[in-house]
Amino acid sequence: MIEQPPRPTVPPWLYKLFTGHQYPYVRRQAKFANRDFKPGEERPEPTREAIDAKFWEIYPRCTAKILEEVKAGMIVVFHELGEYPPGGYQALVDAPEEFLAAKYGKKKIKVNFYDGDNFVCTINFKVGGWTGHEPA
Repeated sequence: MIEQPPRPTVPPWLYKLFTGHQYPYVRRQAKFANRDFKPGEERPEPTREAIDAKFWEIYPRCTAKILEEVKAGMIVVFHELGEYPPGGYQALVDAPEEFLAAKYGKKKIKVNFYDGDNFVCTINFKVGGWTGHEPA
């Protein structure tokens, strides 16, 4: 029997972000991985087991990009603050608010996750007591 390497700790908020209905990347990958269908038929929704298996296939290879939301006149723009390789952001996953506050300070931050070049999901944080955009 081959022993599987231990899986990283994944809190419920992150699992739901990746597998929920708001961002369909993982669900869609699970749905189209099912080869048991006839052409022209509607593909069935993936089972929880299929979604879970696809999550554990995709999540370990995802990168994370940290962006700061900055108000520029009447629009909002995003400035890249950092990028983390697969497996290089466990501290972010374990305690996002604390990690982002310590690393980037008081800001409104967007964290994007990518599977290669494919966008997977995003989440926003108001970090370190952020209350509003600073006047320019």
